[in-house]
Amino acid sequence: MEHKLRVQYWPIDKVKPYPNNPRNNDKAVEYVANSIREFSFQQPLVVDNDGIIIAGHTRLLAAKELGLKEVPVIVADDLTPEQAKAYRLADNKTGELAGWDFEQLDIELGDIADIDMSSFGFEAFAKTLESPSGGGGGEVDLDEFEDGNFEHVCPKCGFHFNDKK
Repeated sequence: MEHKLRVQYWPIDKVKPYPNNPRNNDKAVEYVANSIREFSFQQPLVVDNDGIIIAGHTRLLAAKELGLKEVPVIVADDLTPEQAKAYRLADNKTGELAGWDFEQLDIELGDIADIDMSSFGFEAFAKTLESPSGGGGGEVDLDEFEDGNFEHVCPKCGFHFNDKK
């Protein structure tokens, strides 16, 4: 099946949140708004034929907070209602499943000198981020935590890592 993505710009009021969205986005809105302010929109909202959001609820809230009059959208007109519902959930869940490689994160953050990364949820950072075991970084195996949940505040920089299964 061939489907070509086409970005359109819609009036912000034409886009409607999905009323049964199970995701709580409120804590991320400020950071996403800062990202849009700094980098502009780099990822459109995905909506169905009726303008109901499939992916991008937080981006819509951030755009409203910024007072934007229009937003970029992709209309997923090739999805059935069941596929749209499944994609809405899958898009959110797959992002949760990713973890952080602390050593690589340290390198990436260290290479950024002129952008305040705390605006995007990264609190002040230091050259050495530590893993929860204090071993100096690397991959963290969430399965080693009894309930599968991982929360950690870096003792060096104060960044709050929260990776819940």
